[in-house]
Amino acid sequence: MSFETAFAVTPSSTGFLGTVGEEWMFAGRVFGGCVAAFASEVARATAPHLVLGSIQGSYPRAASPGPIEGRAEVIRKGRSTQLLRIELLQGDELVFTADAWMVETRLVPSDRTVAGAQPPASAPLVTWLEDEVAFFKNLEVRAIDYPLTPAGLGDGVPRCEVWVRGRPDLIGEATHGAAADLLLFDAFLLECVFRSEGVGTVQPITLDLGVRWTRHIPVHAWRRLTTEATITEGIALAGGSTRAADGTLLSRATTLGRLLRRADTEVGREQ
Repeated sequence: MSFETAFAVTPSSTGFLGTVGEEWMFAGRVFGGCVAAFASEVARATAPHLVLGSIQGSYPRAASPGPIEGRAEVIRKGRSTQLLRIELLQGDELVFTADAWMVETRLVPSDRTVAGAQPPASAPLVTWLEDEVAFFKNLEVRAIDYPLTPAGLGDGVPRCEVWVRGRPDLIGEATHGAAADLLLFDAFLLECVFRSEGVGTVQPITLDLGVRWTRHIPVHAWRRLTTEATITEGIALAGGSTRAADGTLLSRATTLGRLLRRADTEVGREQ
């Protein structure tokens, strides 16, 4: 799997075409963050002179590995902003729909000065995630407030805080930081459920995902990712943020998750 080509889209007669790889499957579903990353690339291809200011999307049904089609409609076009409606389809089935605000770079700038900043040396490396989820092999994760082994899940704390970046030896500059942000938020927002309740009795399903940026940073730059959730019997409301190593706020995100509870039944981990 290569992040260089994972979310690539090419123009077609009806919009844009891409391919969802088998590597994005886990517990019978494609990661929602992967689908949202495709939508972000459709938005960037539709308005290449602008950058993502925000995206708010919903998942009518789970995507599957295979071809995916992206369509974009311009809802509003101003001097410095543009509102797009993005739809992703597989066959005749709608798998993602989103509104994306595209803005001039002076409004949401790209900051490359943070690329060399490092997290504290005291933050230990998290290695077990890449054994559980294939795409984490492309990422370097260091714990601030997060279990160092799977045995640490289920500690009653609905919160995750990590340093994370794309590995420079595996991911090139062609991967936009926004695609990585969507993937990371989808992974860690509902990870708060597993952090709190453990694996085996609950399966969270992402219903929607919204991310808003103040600035973009390269995929190789360290992000301090913090997520927290409020958990009920059937729903999880989670929010989070990313900050640069110097503390600058980069983005905020929210998600609504449906919780499927199966007492005494082993349930696969699903974000």
